[in-house]
Amino acid sequence: MTFPERSKAGRLSGRGLRLPRFHPSEVFLLAALTLFGTIFALTIPLGAGADEETHQMRVWELAHFRFIPNEVSRNELPYPAIYWNLSYRRQLLVHPVESGFWAQYGYSPIDAQGYIYAGPPTRSLYSPLALMPYALVLRYLGLKLQLSALVVFYASRLAGLATYVLLAWLALRVAPYGKWLLAVIALTPTAVYQAATIGADPVSNGAALLFIAGCLAVSTHQQVGWRAMGGLIALSFILFWGKGNYALLALLPLLILSPSRFRIRGGYFILVAAMLTLALVEVVGWSALAYARLISGGGEFSATAQAARLIKYPLASLVTILSDLGANGLRYLREWVAIYGYGYGVVPFPTYFLFAAGVVAAWWGDPPFHPPSTRTSGGLVLTFLVCVLGTSISLYLAATPVGARFIEGLQGRYYTLAAPLLGLALVGAVKRRPSRRASSLAIGTLTASLACFGLGIFLSYHVLCGPSYYQPGLCYLPLYKNWAPNDRYSSPISPSETMTQEIVSECNGISEMRVWVDSAGLPPDGETMFTVRDPVADRDLAQETVTNGELPQGGWFALGFNPAWDSEGRLYLLRIGPTQTTGPQGARIALTLQPEYLAGRLVENQAPVDTDVVFQYGCAAGLGRVFPALRIPDDLGD
Repeated sequence: MTFPERSKAGRLSGRGLRLPRFHPSEVFLLAALTLFGTIFALTIPLGAGADEETHQMRVWELAHFRFIPNEVSRNELPYPAIYWNLSYRRQLLVHPVESGFWAQYGYSPIDAQGYIYAGPPTRSLYSPLALMPYALVLRYLGLKLQLSALVVFYASRLAGLATYVLLAWLALRVAPYGKWLLAVIALTPTAVYQAATIGADPVSNGAALLFIAGCLAVSTHQQVGWRAMGGLIALSFILFWGKGNYALLALLPLLILSPSRFRIRGGYFILVAAMLTLALVEVVGWSALAYARLISGGGEFSATAQAARLIKYPLASLVTILSDLGANGLRYLREWVAIYGYGYGVVPFPTYFLFAAGVVAAWWGDPPFHPPSTRTSGGLVLTFLVCVLGTSISLYLAATPVGARFIEGLQGRYYTLAAPLLGLALVGAVKRRPSRRASSLAIGTLTASLACFGLGIFLSYHVLCGPSYYQPGLCYLPLYKNWAPNDRYSSPISPSETMTQEIVSECNGISEMRVWVDSAGLPPDGETMFTVRDPVADRDLAQETVTNGELPQGGWFALGFNPAWDSEGRLYLLRIGPTQTTGPQGARIALTLQPEYLAGRLVENQAPVDTDVVFQYGCAAGLGRVFPALRIPDDLGD
């Protein structure tokens, strides 16, 4: 038996069956996104995606065809308690997913734990189309077929992933150049993480890639006719239904296409008018409708007051924005490449190195067919700058206190829309001779980067002290869900202010205890005594007296001691008190806003209190146990 040969035209000889010719980058994108996206979607705990809890609330509304967020009260449309109670974010302290999670909850129906009839409104105010894939799955698999809550939830994630896969593949399909580079950017670990969780990012990111690729495809035409114009308007329609700052990409076709390129008389201005109309309806109109109940009328966080300040003091505001980019640019870049939801867990460092190698290899491996013209490259760079500054400005207006000299809430993933612009602008920057080895290297390095990132997901979310298996140092527990150690402090340590925190170790090899303290404004010669005691063995593991001048002003103070390799499940006492009955006061000790550490209690002045000391204990776990050379020396603390 012989197989028909593929001709250069992409047909099968013999039967004349026309088959699509896939570029190698498309095959790699489809395979990598499907494989790693599915693994991530099934491995990431419920609710561990960025803002996934509030997005799921919105999806519940959309599944009931309630398209305007918070259109009805929670009492009228109660929310399934199982999705709230099982969310990874509902833990007081962050712990790995319990081993029997699926066995215990896998068959539970959506109403297994009842419904929530009150609570905060959803903060997910994006357009219905941005979340529709999840809503359709919830409506037809959950409400109609009554499948279990977890099956519906993870099926929703896979539907969002499939949407991103389709949009990203279409982007590569129509891109006239830079296909390998575009594929690597679409496979950024953070982007795949977002695509594998419920949110507005998969549709927004995929639409942005497709819009950019479509604009570049049109830019290669000698003349722009009705068909190309219609395509740009259709892509704009999809783009504007995504996240608000992604509308800034609409500047790209207006910069790279000159009015003289349009075959239709006045075609350029027709395109501008059509895109402006869509932006007014989809972006401005929808925002006014969706945010109507949440707009702040004044106070510390007031978009209106902040905008007025921006207009009145444009130079000072610009300095704030540029200073933020200068101070946090590397962090934003790292978060754009790879970060886990809410920063839980630590991304293995090789993830970043391998991804960077993949970007370079993809850029080198892209054949220089139809390289961008000078006008197109300039338009890409200018749009990149507008998107970066515009994204910063949007957070400066919406989430930053009025007059602040910083930007609140800005994350690297918000710049995902800008990354392809700069990369594609550099496709023709340097003359090079592409080779298959470069594209093969891009495949290998990016696959390794995603595998490394995925391993970190599993270890961070499912294994106690999991990150210790790929990074040196101690494993510090507990992990605080909402890290705010400076929000509440005790009175300065004195004879009338002593405290003892009960601590039960969850790991073996405990060798350090640290507590968050503040000595600001206190007499430098004031003293505080810190003691770590093993009440079962009736001995002190560590004791140290420290003056205020030696303590940090809002930071950790640590006590090291000999490792206890049988510490799991054992009770320890952290005692903090004065060294004498008279004299200057000691440091202030950070306290939680509510009782969070349920394994032990805090006793203050011989009376239990409803709060806890902000503390962590360190264990030699992971690499420290596998490789003895990396363990803490036994004489530490002697």
